[in-house]
Amino acid sequence: MKSVVALTVLVAFVAAGCYNTYTIPRTELSGLQASESGTATVKDLEGNSLVVKDDTRLFVRSKGGKRYPITPFNFKMTESQLVASDRDYILDLNGIKDEAEVDHVSTWKTALLIGAGAAAVAGLIVLTVFTANSKSQSQ
Repeated sequence: MKSVVALTVLVAFVAAGCYNTYTIPRTELSGLQASESGTATVKDLEGNSLVVKDDTRLFVRSKGGKRYPITPFNFKMTESQLVASDRDYILDLNGIKDEAEVDHVSTWKTALLIGAGAAAVAGLIVLTVFTANSKSQSQ
């Protein structure tokens, strides 16, 4: 049973992963509306180049703080709206912030998280083994 729980936790860590979030201006976001190759390069607010692919996590935020995921190369921006038909969004551009967010998986953060989880499980197993044969004080 413990191995099933450990495996479930490990799979959850791998699936969730850890992300580095980059902020791009709305002008760069508009360049992600369509792509022939399924890949595009944009610049974040700090001037770093980011590669955006079909499976890259892309978000816009409302001025109230709600985060809306959108699919790269599968949305349309007009003068007043952002339409993401695959997500059933029609967002007023006046209601969302002027920046979008791009999330890239951070390999080292994810590996560190998985390592910490594995160390915690190993610690529990070692603790259980060493305390299994000790007598209870109540006897």
